[in-house]
Amino acid sequence: MTAHLILLALSFVIILLGSELFTNGVEWAGERFGLAEAAVGSLLAAVGTALPETFIPAIALFMSRGHPGPHSAVGIGAIVGAPLMLSTVALLVMGVAALVFRSRRKRIGLTVVREDARRDLGFFLPIFVAVVLLGGLVDLGPILRRMSAILLLFLYVFYAWKMLQIRRRAEAEVEHGLYFESLFGGRPDAPRLWPTVAQVLAGTAAILFGARTFVDEIVLFSAHAGIAPGVLSLILSPLATELPEKYNSVIWIRQRKDHLALGNITGAMVFQSCIPVALGLAYSPWHLGAPELLAGGVTIVSSALLYANLRDSKLTMPALMLGGVAYAVFIAGLAWMGTL
Repeated sequence: MTAHLILLALSFVIILLGSELFTNGVEWAGERFGLAEAAVGSLLAAVGTALPETFIPAIALFMSRGHPGPHSAVGIGAIVGAPLMLSTVALLVMGVAALVFRSRRKRIGLTVVREDARRDLGFFLPIFVAVVLLGGLVDLGPILRRMSAILLLFLYVFYAWKMLQIRRRAEAEVEHGLYFESLFGGRPDAPRLWPTVAQVLAGTAAILFGARTFVDEIVLFSAHAGIAPGVLSLILSPLATELPEKYNSVIWIRQRKDHLALGNITGAMVFQSCIPVALGLAYSPWHLGAPELLAGGVTIVSSALLYANLRDSKLTMPALMLGGVAYAVFIAGLAWMGTL
């Protein structure tokens, strides 16, 4: 038992360290290639930190070999649970971070780029409604499921292409030097390409390793709880694997880069509505039970509320705290269903 607790704590630390390395590295990669901050937050950072929650359901679905069962349930639960966490708990964490760092930031609410956030949410919402909920309620059959999976991949490529067209602001700058350049004797404020790439890869590897270990240890602790595998995965897998997005956003909020913090979350939501769902459609019957449909409904409502609250460049604390309320509604719903 003590060994499992130590591994759980160590895996959490590894995720946080990996997120710090990745966030710093990906900012410098964006600077070097002249990418807009919207692309850095919504594309590079979002995809990199979304790898853990894609890696876990992918393995579960491949092990299921396309047949219903515990592995398939774990994969689908993790896929549907990831956008739920991003649209609820992640917003709450951002609100708490803004409160904690209010003296350093000289403000409480977030100052974001309305157009960037609404672009992501406007892309995410219709896809999530159409493919996830309708696909879960209607038996599409193997041919339609595979065609839908291919369509999702093309849609994400289109989204990525659009993000890369955005021009970088002339005043955009990276506050902290590249950590790996300090280790290799270079100039942290003018990093070379290979230490930048090495740091991004090292951060990604640490996030993947830490998240997988974290989930494994949580599952061991919960093995005797009598909870269905799909419900357990719906709650615990995203809670662990979404830590990178949450912590990266906390880092950027601390640095007063609110637009990057929110872009990291909304960009990950776009990724989660396309790539992992494509895997689910291709390698499972894609039948959503009541817990998954509840999670999908809460996600849609919370995301729609966030979209409505982005009327200008200010995102207030009540708007962020609504994410915590939405997640509490989800947990209460599971308890009412008798699945907890």
